[in-house]
Amino acid sequence: MRITVIGESNIDIAVVPQSIPSQVGCTPAKIAFHHGGVGRNIAHNLSLLGHQIQLVSVFGDDDFAQGMMAECQHLGIDLSLSTQFKGEKSPIFLSFNDETGNMKSAVSDVSLNDRMDLDWLKGKMDGINRSDCVVADTLLSTETLTYLIDYCEVPLFIDTVSPKKALRFAEAMKLSEKHSLFALKCNFAEAISITGNDDVFESAKKLNVKGISQVYITVGAKGVIHCTNGTTTSHPALPAQIVNVTGSGDAFFAGVIHAHAIGLDEKAVMFGLKMAQHKIKSEAPVNPKLRLDVFDE
Repeated sequence: MRITVIGESNIDIAVVPQSIPSQVGCTPAKIAFHHGGVGRNIAHNLSLLGHQIQLVSVFGDDDFAQGMMAECQHLGIDLSLSTQFKGEKSPIFLSFNDETGNMKSAVSDVSLNDRMDLDWLKGKMDGINRSDCVVADTLLSTETLTYLIDYCEVPLFIDTVSPKKALRFAEAMKLSEKHSLFALKCNFAEAISITGNDDVFESAKKLNVKGISQVYITVGAKGVIHCTNGTTTSHPALPAQIVNVTGSGDAFFAGVIHAHAIGLDEKAVMFGLKMAQHKIKSEAPVNPKLRLDVFDE
């Protein structure tokens, strides 16, 4: 399937202290650099699953950007609707994690993502609508998300990224004339941010009745809550030896998108859970060993 992914591409720097951080002197740590970003990660996963991917993102012109763009080209990801800005540096996300990749704190320098504004998107919609489906993250501004919801002519999937960014989506849905989309993926904290409801099942129902056909709320090690047609179900996470959980939500959503893209709607949750199970076995945000046979395991 031809799938367009709209969203961030950044450098993930993950720090895992090897001892209790000291206020004086240097604390030994394991530091890893990866190509990341929710949108880019989803595009990477879907490419490894064999889809024809178009990534609509922004890049700087530093060595980090050159590396990310070269990797996309190696994967066969189309960057023709992406924009490289001269004199700009790549967005960087620096996280301090525990030994399993769970984030304890983080800082970021992602000002380049502000270039993904309404004027930037408008001229790309004809190319975007030639896809079989579209995926977007909430690094887009509120007005850009509103425009995308209203003018996307194919099934639209949105990942809310973080509780703060999820508010952009909530506002976009209010401003939208269409007030609907095909699928939303968020974690529990993001669902609370959108709905104000701290009951995960009620949050899922509230999102479903507000015009989102397929609602997926991830709840960490407990699995995922899915709601469609007013029916809410709970699905436990699959067991796996954890190496690093970073990127597992992106992998889950890629599995969901893959299932819907090939017409296996009823398997979307299981495909997502299998993708997440496979991902956490890898140190990288996207498991480089991902192949279609992951769904046969």
